Amino acid sequence: MSNPTSIVPKRLLDEISPSLQREVDFFLKWGYLIVDNALTERQLRDVTSAFEDCIGNKDREFTHQLIEEDERFDCLLENPPIIQRMKAILGNCLQLHSATARVTRPGAPDQPWHRDGPWPVSPEGTPFGSLPGQINCAYYLDELTAENGPLVILPGSQRAPFHPPAGHVEFGDQKLVFATPGQAVIFDGWLFHRGGANVSKTDRRVCLLCYQNAWMKSRENFDSPRIKKLREEGSPERQLLLGGITSW
Repeated sequence: MSNPTSIVPKRLLDEISPSLQREVDFFLKWGYLIVDNALTERQLRDVTSAFEDCIGNKDREFTHQLIEEDERFDCLLENPPIIQRMKAILGNCLQLHSATARVTRPGAPDQPWHRDGPWPVSPEGTPFGSLPGQINCAYYLDELTAENGPLVILPGSQRAPFHPPAGHVEFGDQKLVFATPGQAVIFDGWLFHRGGANVSKTDRRVCLLCYQNAWMKSRENFDSPRIKKLREEGSPERQLLLGGITSW
């Protein structure tokens, strides 16, 4: 593995195209972005197959170490359409916060509104590099419908200086996201969000990769066998992504 200091990017942020800048501006204002063609047909088949082998046909609802489960999930790590946008928002010093997956079975109730972190938000803002604190990337393997439960978000709420309300009350300006397989939904971890109830007869499956600045503490400790091997044999970008710098 490279010397840790050698994997630090030379520039915090590269120049981006006007079209990508518009996406960044939209994300920073509303807290979410829908990315079309985030997975190729081959990648979607591989990830879906791996999901079923590892989670879907077993008595499990979650995995908290997705990359450790199967090599077919590796394509999600440095997926160009997503990494390009993550770097445009967070900068080049990018690290994985966590990689998880969830299957929501038929009969699952509405999730409560929540944020994905405990940190408060200041109306005055904070220095560049700490907001957003983390960005989720959700790859839904099933088309989201009113029956199996859409992703429900409150656009702009990532800046609200208060916690989400208890339960699953409806907001007048909430948005239902009906994502399709192959798309990805990226959203600020501080955005008020929840999953809808699954009143269908089929599962709702999603893989979730969460990204953050490399100088922030991650949820995963990156010490599982596959992660160690991927990091040791990977490019400098992958080493940084998988916790190659343990302290500053």
